[in-house]
Amino acid sequence: MSHDYSHTHPMTTILLVGIVTGIGQLFLSEDKLSWRLVIGRAATSGALGLSAGIALAWMPAIPFEALVGLSAAVASLGTSGLERLLQRFSK
Repeated sequence: MSHDYSHTHPMTTILLVGIVTGIGQLFLSEDKLSWRLVIGRAATSGALGLSAGIALAWMPAIPFEALVGLSAAVASLGTSGLERLLQRFSK
């Protein structure tokens, strides 16, 4: 089963989901905002969200909505959350 992503490239969408998720978490935190912090969080969260695209290698017919949800979840975990998750599974 193949999905038609002609309205937008799926990687662009999951990149934007990651960026928005990271910036949203930053706004909810108590950290003092600076341009450097906002841009840095957007870049790392966007890259983490984009890494959810690896799911296409395992399940090429994954629904677009599931891919977007996975992107938001990975971006929400952040780098420290992913490190803890990997440490838990590596033991």
